Amino acid sequence: MWRILLLGLIQGLTEFLPVSSSGHLIVLGSLVAMPASGGKIEVALHMGTLVAIMVGYRRELSRWLKGLVTGERADRRLFWQLVVASVPAAGVGYWAGSWITHWFIPLGVAAGWLATTAALWLTPPAESGTATLADLSWLQAFIVGAFQALALWPGLSRSGSTIFAARVLGLAPEEAARLSFYMAIPVVIGASALTFHGSPILAQGTGPALILGMGVAAISGVFAIEWVKHALGATRLWRRFGWYTLILALMALWLGGF
Repeated sequence: MWRILLLGLIQGLTEFLPVSSSGHLIVLGSLVAMPASGGKIEVALHMGTLVAIMVGYRRELSRWLKGLVTGERADRRLFWQLVVASVPAAGVGYWAGSWITHWFIPLGVAAGWLATTAALWLTPPAESGTATLADLSWLQAFIVGAFQALALWPGLSRSGSTIFAARVLGLAPEEAARLSFYMAIPVVIGASALTFHGSPILAQGTGPALILGMGVAAISGVFAIEWVKHALGATRLWRRFGWYTLILALMALWLGGF
């Protein structure tokens, strides 16, 4: 049980911090002989982070959902833009998912962490970018979605890459974070549906521990969301995550025997 709880804590923190949850789970899983990325356990923990998004953005999501119900044009437009942004990841996952899974090893993670480091260091400074989600074009939504698809590679942070893309495209820091976290909702739901289809996770004998792990992921995820919002407002703090992922990449290379 303690292993799942530990993975839940790591998942909750690293899903939103720009350091790659998959990379941490793969490396930790190899160290403690715990099934990690690509399995039902990781997807279940992702469901815990979905709860974190619902809590962390409860006011914004509530307003958005009300707008969808009442037919507000801007809210419906954002909904379909999120659909467009999800297309690249769905396509890459379908056509190249099996090949990518072969790289769920320390060496593959190391490459992803190096790419994450570059994205963090190249993210525009906090004072640049003033666009909101209302200014987001359809092409920009697709571009950010393409970066989300790249983050299917282990070690390449989904939040880091999508926030990087959104910031380069001119979105304000808080808006880039909101877009990134909103984009995680359909990805997690889709991955969960595909993974759990025909094989309920609670039927595997790990139900109680897994539920606790999901709870830990949700609680730690809420704190991580607030941390990201703060870090995006301070360029130096955001880029310091790059030093962390660089160190992790070197450790993963050593672990992989490079």
